[in-house]
Amino acid sequence: MKNYNFPRQNASPIYLEERDILGQVKPGGITRLKGFRFRTQKAPDLKVTYAGIGSRVIATFFDMIIVMSVLTIIDAFLFKFNFADDDFNTYRFFIVIFSWIFYNAAFECSVYQATFGELILKLKVVDLYGKRMSAFRSLMRCIVTIISILPIGLGIWYITTDPKKRAWHDLIAGTYVIKG
Repeated sequence: MKNYNFPRQNASPIYLEERDILGQVKPGGITRLKGFRFRTQKAPDLKVTYAGIGSRVIATFFDMIIVMSVLTIIDAFLFKFNFADDDFNTYRFFIVIFSWIFYNAAFECSVYQATFGELILKLKVVDLYGKRMSAFRSLMRCIVTIISILPIGLGIWYITTDPKKRAWHDLIAGTYVIKG
């Protein structure tokens, strides 16, 4: 009887191996998504009241009024309402977007953990452990909000189905919006 020194094949049957859409066997290492699930599973269950979609929309409406009124006043004094130039309107659009991102990121990572609209409704944005977010996490949360808004707002409507009332950008950033 001959003994060949071949490497031993994987003992698991082929149908149990995880494969991608092309039929290739996926690597066994931890992927980004699995690492994200692991992080959220280790987070403690917070004993708080989560903010629903209604209070979050009203807070966003108050924030829009604040940001747009400040930008309108600045526009009135600096740019004299010149709406004829299309390039200038493009700049206005980007100024509004960057102002909105900066406003949200700066106030949500501050000591108050909320924007002015959220302060009015007594809401806070916290991380998975109920603590204040870092500036980087807050900035990423504001930028990733685009992912929640673009597909017809499905990421925002996800708040109604999630037990902890989290939108897609909250899931990605690892945050909660709580009352209190």
